Amino acid sequence: MKCKGLKSQKTKGGKKIDVKCNTELDQNAIFCKVCGQPTGALSGPLSARVNYQKVWKKFKTIKSQDYPFSIFMILTSFLLLALGIIFRSDLAESFKLDQYLFTNVMLLILVPLVLIPFGFNEKFTEHPFKISFYLQALKFYPKYFLLVLLSILYFLLLKILCTGYLLGIKVDPILHPVRLILVLYWITITFPAVILIIRKQMNPLKAVIICYTASAETRWQQFFILIRIFIMNIIGAALAGLGLLVTIPFSYILIEKYYQSMDDFELFD
Repeated sequence: MKCKGLKSQKTKGGKKIDVKCNTELDQNAIFCKVCGQPTGALSGPLSARVNYQKVWKKFKTIKSQDYPFSIFMILTSFLLLALGIIFRSDLAESFKLDQYLFTNVMLLILVPLVLIPFGFNEKFTEHPFKISFYLQALKFYPKYFLLVLLSILYFLLLKILCTGYLLGIKVDPILHPVRLILVLYWITITFPAVILIIRKQMNPLKAVIICYTASAETRWQQFFILIRIFIMNIIGAALAGLGLLVTIPFSYILIEKYYQSMDDFELFD
């Protein structure tokens, strides 16, 4: 396929004119290397909207088959995480620990349990969930533990630099929204790492570095994926929690499918 964009070219008289690029495009190109024209990948295979619609179209016809998966996750991992967040103040006081540090220790232990389904075989997106899948994937808990630890250490560094936490100093209030932006940025670019460390057998640090490079052109689409997932699950929880029966498995599958889209473009190589 050839690029249909325009590029500048000098005439014999030295005048610059725009001519059709016609550069032969690599099948995995997101932008033309000569003129910078988008190839359509970000509005097609790598589009958050396109992936969402494509996954939902298939998932909505078989969503009931994953209700057991949703119930299992809600009654185990998500329930523990929710209770820990709700009662973190009381628990921190009981253990005589700083609330922020206690919260992060709790997240370090519990969040990997939420990430375990990303360790399932890729066929999970095509077949119903089985409890045996989760039990088998528990072997990946140490990898997810290290990935969460890496994130927590990064967030702690941001808290220290942007709030003066542990330093006992006052900082400019403008740094508070800066911290929020950097936290969202980290989550956005690193979410494929939850699958990358399993599929490519990478250590968490290398996976994060690879994700940073791979998301150079897809960061906004990754952000839109996460926003859709967040809003979808908030609505699901608001419907007396019943909506989570659908939104939880759909969220895992959507992330898995977007990872596959990125991998098809060899962004992780």
